[in-house]
Parts: sequence; structure tokens; C-alpha cells
Amino acid sequence: MKLLLTLTLLLNFVVHAQLQPALFQFKTDTVLQWHYHFGDEFTGQEVDQSKWYPRYPWGGLLLDQSQWAVPEMLSQKNGWLHLGAKEFKQKTAVPNWMINQQQAKELGLNIKNDSVYLDYLTSCIWSVDTFRYGYFECRAVVPEGKGLWPAFWLFGQNGKDEIDIMECKGERSKDVHVDIHLPERKDFVKNNIGLKKDWGGWVKMKTPIVNDTIIYSGVWLPNSLTYFVNGVPVSHFDGDFSTPMNVIVNLAVARDNYPFNPGPDAQTVFPANYQVDYVRVWKLEPNAAKKMTDFPQVDVEDHGWIPSKKEVLKKKVPLIYPKKELQKEQGFVSLTPVNQSNYLVQVNGSSEVQVSAWVKGIEQPKFVSEIAFTQGDTLLGKDIAIQLKDAPRNIELRITYNGKTASYFPFN
Repeated sequence: MKLLLTLTLLLNFVVHAQLQPALFQFKTDTVLQWHYHFGDEFTGQEVDQSKWYPRYPWGGLLLDQSQWAVPEMLSQKNGWLHLGAKEFKQKTAVPNWMINQQQAKELGLNIKNDSVYLDYLTSCIWSVDTFRYGYFECRAVVPEGKGLWPAFWLFGQNGKDEIDIMECKGERSKDVHVDIHLPERKDFVKNNIGLKKDWGGWVKMKTPIVNDTIIYSGVWLPNSLTYFVNGVPVSHFDGDFSTPMNVIVNLAVARDNYPFNPGPDAQTVFPANYQVDYVRVWKLEPNAAKKMTDFPQVDVEDHGWIPSKKEVLKKKVPLIYPKKELQKEQGFVSLTPVNQSNYLVQVNGSSEVQVSAWVKGIEQPKFVSEIAFTQGDTLLGKDIAIQLKDAPRNIELRITYNGKTASYFPFN
């Protein structure tokens, strides 16, 4: 249904003008408007290779951990990207250029005819384009299971800079790991007793995040980086990165005695499935926003209400949670096109949002309505819908969140 809707709408956009996505970041002292720059709603039948490489550029073969990220472990269905991982436990032919012969020798591996024994097949997507600064956002469901290691991250063109917006472990149901990597130990910071250590660590949430739909995001600006979970700030880093970066989403399998150990146990369910609803990149500069004539429209049924959680963090880590920097953050509100004349309002934060339409200072309630989501007799939540089919060109939308109001003129 979602694919049919998208194809129909794309045909309509050839003739009709299209509403542009918009996102507002609410802070205690200001409201910032972000402009849609890049993204994927994963509405097609397969990975869009004009946007993504379906494997790591270096091949993705990990001889020491006996796993390989391959395109065959990727699929798309009903507007979701599925990144898989499965047990393999056999030999398979691997392109020769992917095999580090020196490493194979050090590991004592007997590789004949480019045939390599693998315990696991895993998956990743790696953006074709690179980005420098912006708001990076991924809505996803991470899988439960010991040893499963999903992530959403950025990697620099110098092969050293890295921004880990989210790393999870399937057995750590309430934990999110955030991190950075910089050359020359520039990622070292002082703790509260003056000792230097790596910036980064595990952030504990109040409720489980595995098997739940969560928005993981980060704002990368010159000399600062802020991480969010469902719009709530969880960490902040003062510093910068020297090169543009690719966007990566992947599912790996951790191994005992390697980073992010432990590995799987007998209770870990394979094949595993890391589900991604969308990836979006936003820019502050209006002239950096692309003309999104082919922006994949979202289906209301698949991109509906996200429950607000008043308290998200269980424990704040002082080293990565400077209160002075993060106390200003309040949340995000986005206007996402449903078709050429309708917006869906999406809240990414812990407060309620109100939207009203105005023309020459007079409120026009007919253009704004609520959509209720129910399951049986239970009300799951409500979305705000904006219908602009018959609206005048000078209509103003007022978005009020946590006591602050931003104005937006969709036809300007």
C-alpha cells in the first residue's frame, strides 16, 4: 500500500508543486529551522544504490572475527529497511582484493582459492554522498539478543574521524553507546578528577529501547556535537572533525574478546533483523537544501505517532553530559509531506505540540486536524495533520512547542 501511494504521488508531483519538508529545533533561547538535505524513506523494493553502497567500500570482510557484510543480507519491505545477520559456519568464495593476506597469515588461516570460513554474514549501507555538519536522524528498531551490535554512525574521509550517534547491544536493553574517534588522541577529555580518558560511553535509559521504535539523532556543528534519543539530549562533545563524512547504518555481530564483547550465546536468535524506518539529513542553511522534487512521501499508517516520554534518561554521565550545554535543548518538530497538499506533524521530544493556521492575523482552524491511531478500542495516540489543498498562498503555520512558537510559510 505504501509503495502504491508513493508511486501515485510521485506521478502527481510532475504536474503539481510539492511541499517541502521542514524541521524546527526548539531550545530555551531560540528556535532553529532546519532544511531537508538528504534521506531515504526506504519505500522501494530494494536498496537505492544511487544513495547507498550496499556494502563497506573496503569489502566488509573481517577475517579476525569470521564475518562478512554482504548485500544479500539487506532487504526492503513496507517502507522499512531490514539489515540482517545470520549464522553461516561454512566456507565461501571471497573476492581476492578483500582478503588481507598478511592478516590471514598472522591468524594462521588456510585460505585456498580465495575460500574463507565465516561464522556470520552481516549487513550495512554506506552513503554515496558525504556530509559536513547537519542534523542526522534515524528512526529504527534494534533487535534483542546477546552479541547483536546495530549502529548508526558517520565516518570521515581521512579514514580516522568517526561519530557514533548510536551503538547498541542486544543484551543491554536499556543502554545506548555514544562515541567519537579522532586522530592524535584529540578525543581524550578530562574527567571530574582531572584525569584524561576517552570521551564516550554507555547512556542508561529509563525504559528498554530494544524492540521499540526509537529516533536516534545528532547535531554536528562547527566545534560541537550533541546526541539525542527520542529528541532528549543524552551527550555533548566540544570539538570538531577535519573532513566530510559518510553516513553508515549497519548490523554486526560482536565476538568474545573483541570490541563490544560478549558475542552471541545459545539463546541469540538468528537470523537477526535490525529495522530502519528512515534516515534523514538536515542543513541549517537554506541554500544547502536540495530541491526535493523526488522526496519519497510518507504513508500515515507507517509513520504515525511516537509516544512522548517525559523522562528518558535514567543516569546522566557527567563526562559526556555537561548540563550547561544540554539544558537548553527541548526537542524537535518536523513537517513531513504526505502528498502535494498535506503535512504530517512529527514530534521528536518530550513535550506536546500545537499547530494552528493563520491568514492575515486571523486563525483558520479548517486547515489543521488530528488523526487518531487506535488498536481495537485502545487509543494509541494522535497525529496533527495539515491540509493545504485550498489554502491561500500567504497562509502561516504556527508551531508551538513547550511554550515557544515558530512561524512557517509553506508556499514561500
